Amino acid sequence: MATFILQKKADVFSWLLRLSAVSSFIQVWIERHHQRRQLSGLDSRQLADLGLNAEQVLLETQKPFWK
Repeated sequence: MATFILQKKADVFSWLLRLSAVSSFIQVWIERHHQRRQLSGLDSRQLADLGLNAEQVLLETQKPFWK
């Protein structure tokens, strides 16, 4: 019986680790989307301050959220 209980706890812990990993991926994807949206709203002077040009911004903002 003790083995079964320990196995159940290990299964729950494994499930929580997977859920945490998925949550982390989703947070990264949301942050990428947010940053790219902000980047697309910058004017040419602001882009120059960052050392970027419009073509670089276009390439970055067209990437899918998972990349």
